[in-house]
Amino acid sequence: MRVRRFVGDSVSETMGKVKRELGSEAVILQTREFRDGSFLGFFGKKKVEITAAIEEEPVAAQKTSASNYGYVEATKPIVTNHVPEQKEQKEQKEQKEQKEQIEQKEQTEDLQIQIKSMHLLLEQMNKHMEVLGDEKGVWPLVLQKWADHLQNRGISENLVKRLISHVQQTLSPEEWNDNSQVYARIEANVRQICGQIGLIQPGIDKPRIVALIGPTGVGKTTTIGKLAAGFSIVDKRKVALITADTYRVAAVEQLKTFGEIIGVPVEVVMTPAGLNEALHIHADKELIFIDTAGRSPHHDVHMSELRAFLDEAKPDFTMLVMSATTQSADQHRIYQRFQDLTSHLIFTKLDETGSAGAILNFLSQTTLPTAYVTNGQNVPDDIEAATPYRLARYVIGEEMPNE
Repeated sequence: MRVRRFVGDSVSETMGKVKRELGSEAVILQTREFRDGSFLGFFGKKKVEITAAIEEEPVAAQKTSASNYGYVEATKPIVTNHVPEQKEQKEQKEQKEQKEQIEQKEQTEDLQIQIKSMHLLLEQMNKHMEVLGDEKGVWPLVLQKWADHLQNRGISENLVKRLISHVQQTLSPEEWNDNSQVYARIEANVRQICGQIGLIQPGIDKPRIVALIGPTGVGKTTTIGKLAAGFSIVDKRKVALITADTYRVAAVEQLKTFGEIIGVPVEVVMTPAGLNEALHIHADKELIFIDTAGRSPHHDVHMSELRAFLDEAKPDFTMLVMSATTQSADQHRIYQRFQDLTSHLIFTKLDETGSAGAILNFLSQTTLPTAYVTNGQNVPDDIEAATPYRLARYVIGEEMPNE
């Protein structure tokens, strides 16, 4: 086993040295980055060190003829009168040759055992490195900073692998150092995942009914106020608000205040039958927004009550409101409980998180369209119609990763 250490300015350069010196069968034992000529790890030039090894061919058992050990076989018999002395010398020579043959055989066997042991050890090391690669993702150093950046944004490990692999496959190694090109490739891939978009369109012959559903604390009431203000004040549409959230007095008062400010009627209903009556009263409107009570996805009774209201309303849009601050696992559990009631998605509180990657994790597992995103408390300003571009910018951020 021959082990060598190679140093270069980049991974590709150093790997080239490994292949030239040891060939394509070389096994990589260790890769690390360091600064050459640095003081306490600072200011020096970045270098890449790769430790590699190659198996050498087992030492073949050498020929046992006397000529292989430096003895010259006489071409003609030597005539001598000392026959007993010649016989003794011949026996000593044969004994020496036999001894050397035994030693050579033992050395060869020992070497083969060592090579076999080293081979097994290298196999175990390589398997361990493969496992680490499957678990964490092993990338060239210039791309590892991007993988770390995406993980810090909250993007799942599987999606990070997908995004960085796309960069590897579509850009040359020289282009990996161009942050703008890498960012553009990642952004394009994220936009593709976030491509399902669906916005509210007002009704023509009858009102378009929009219900907002979701767990407690995600900002449904504030969001419905923003939507109502935008359509009534900006788009000059005829809008009505209905709240079925009688569990929280503050939510009812908040919506009434919104209605008074923007000049939109607000109805408070206690039962599905009351909801049906309110819908008939405002049949002349173009849009009717229904605010529902926050429901725990773990509470079967609450979910049954919500379903009863929606069965009565028969909304054209049922929008599941999800907070961007919610962890991916919790988002998935919430979605599973509300999935059969949901037609569209709204993501809120994007201004409250620096790791909006959970949105991407969620959207990669559903075909439901995203309608709107909110990024603050101001009504009606802090709400945006969802687009793949805006979603991608929220997910990966607009700043390059640190070196």
